[in-house]
Amino acid sequence: MIYICGDSFGASDPDSDITPWHEQLECVNLSRVCATNLQISQQVDNALQDASFIIVLFTTCVRFEWGSESYTLHNLTTSSLSKIQQHLVTEHAKHFFNLDLEIYRNKCIIESVLQRLQDSGVPFLFDQGGFEHKKFGATKTYFEKYNTHRSKYNLWDHADTKAYRPYFHITDQNIHDRVAGYYAEQTR
Repeated sequence: MIYICGDSFGASDPDSDITPWHEQLECVNLSRVCATNLQISQQVDNALQDASFIIVLFTTCVRFEWGSESYTLHNLTTSSLSKIQQHLVTEHAKHFFNLDLEIYRNKCIIESVLQRLQDSGVPFLFDQGGFEHKKFGATKTYFEKYNTHRSKYNLWDHADTKAYRPYFHITDQNIHDRVAGYYAEQTR
């Protein structure tokens, strides 16, 4: 069985008329809106128990866990945090957040996931997603050791809107169809 592990780029919007790429595949989808790379790592650990193929969508390093929930520093208002908690997170970020350290921490998490996948022998493809995405000005190359498992598509390259709440970013059905076709071919 194909498993998909990731963030909002693997999530569905029940109010949309678009059929997302992942709903066009026969799969188990563990993706969660606003998932952190650590949560995606946990999804992969669960998937490794039964998967015959795993698709992993990594994410930005400015997401954090709070219990079983997660939030993004850029969009606290969509989280389940109270107003007071949102204020505290904002103040913490102003005074203590270290972007370079978070990039490094998330790089270590992603490399660990990729190595576990490679060691498992389960076929997989990964999408670097929002981790150090060029839209944030990143220029460094990451995870070259795993390039044979890198997906042809980085779904963050195809995000065209933030209008559909915090989780439905690609509104072009043709892109969803192309991505679904690609993954269907790769997982045969």
